[in-house]
Amino acid sequence: MPFTQCVINETLRVANIISGVFRRTVTDVNIKGYTIPKGWKVFASFRAVHLDHDHFKDARTFNPWRWKNNNLGTSCSGNFYTPFGGGPRLCPGYELARVEISVFLHHLVTQFSWVPAEEDKLVFFPTTRTQKRFPINLQRRR
Repeated sequence: MPFTQCVINETLRVANIISGVFRRTVTDVNIKGYTIPKGWKVFASFRAVHLDHDHFKDARTFNPWRWKNNNLGTSCSGNFYTPFGGGPRLCPGYELARVEISVFLHHLVTQFSWVPAEEDKLVFFPTTRTQKRFPINLQRRR
């Protein structure tokens, strides 16, 4: 199910449940001429990076094919794909989450059909969602 993993990667990139994480600076940090003093808390925004056109071409477009030629399935360009965090604080359940998402998608695609109930568009703030919320009609396949 390699393409399913591409869909999962893109879904987590565009509409991650966690928008970011708080971290405390361990030393003074200088970013673009601004100094963040040691001990201050900063918010590392996954969404800001995942939807940045400098890191992902057409960042606000759902395009699972962008992951097709990625052998690791973790990054399009550099180390900018972090839906489960990274380093020593990487989510310990990320593999289980991927398995659960894969099983859910398998059942959704094989047992149901769906059509948009009405035209809608994606909204990216404060979270990624459809503007009218749930504009899909689901029908169980027989």
